[in-house]
Amino acid sequence: MTHQEKMLHLVEAYEQSGQSQRAFCQEQGLKVSQFIYWIHKVRKEKQQVSGFMQLSAGPAAAHLEVIYPNGVKIKVPSGDLNTLSRLIRLY
Repeated sequence: MTHQEKMLHLVEAYEQSGQSQRAFCQEQGLKVSQFIYWIHKVRKEKQQVSGFMQLSAGPAAAHLEVIYPNGVKIKVPSGDLNTLSRLIRLY
């Protein structure tokens, strides 16, 4: 197991433990400052997994809404997948 894999496992164990960072680190023999670095690194990686999010439209949805990271919102008729695809590729 690599060091990174070990730390990822420890961060997951910490998040499920309900312990304080200090108590968990003391129990595992870790330096608190180094463990905080790994907590932030893991959380940042989880946020950057994908730039896309899953869309689900109910059976009665007349429009789909595309919201770009800069806040621009565009409504597209739900049956117009060609336009929707082009809008996604624009950004």
